[in-house]
Amino acid sequence: MTERESALNADSQQQGKKGLSEASERRSAIDDLLSGTFNSILRIEERSLDNRLTEGLTITEVHTIVAIGMYEQNPMNVVAARLCVTMATLNAAVRKLVDKGFVRRTRENDRRKVMVALTKKGRLVYRAHGLFHKQMIDEALSGLSEEEERVLTEALIKVKTFFDERA
Repeated sequence: MTERESALNADSQQQGKKGLSEASERRSAIDDLLSGTFNSILRIEERSLDNRLTEGLTITEVHTIVAIGMYEQNPMNVVAARLCVTMATLNAAVRKLVDKGFVRRTRENDRRKVMVALTKKGRLVYRAHGLFHKQMIDEALSGLSEEEERVLTEALIKVKTFFDERA
């Protein structure tokens, strides 16, 4: 190998290391962005609970209300699956929501099958939370062009699919 070829090879290896370093830094930044965004959304959601409709509810209880569905009457096991929680965890959450007047629980002819549905008070929380999410997304994306929004959507679909497959 000539001196020139050796120098080019060394330069090429250096560029490869630089590329790996940039990729590593970019991946680290993405990790920070995903974690930071998730935590920020949770904090924003918790602050949004400071209103007359959701007073006294935790964000977990609001998400349980959303999982039950607006006009649906669902079996407890379906709601537990939507939330990825055990039946025991859901039972405790539903008991509290029934006591607070947001959910009603009924039994089918088969006494083992418990159905849950939202009360009028629960539907108000469901609507308020949906509006909160719509406003949050509208504001978060307001500075993006249509093309940037399209690219972001495509990328997030791929990232979400990855996590869904492993959840």
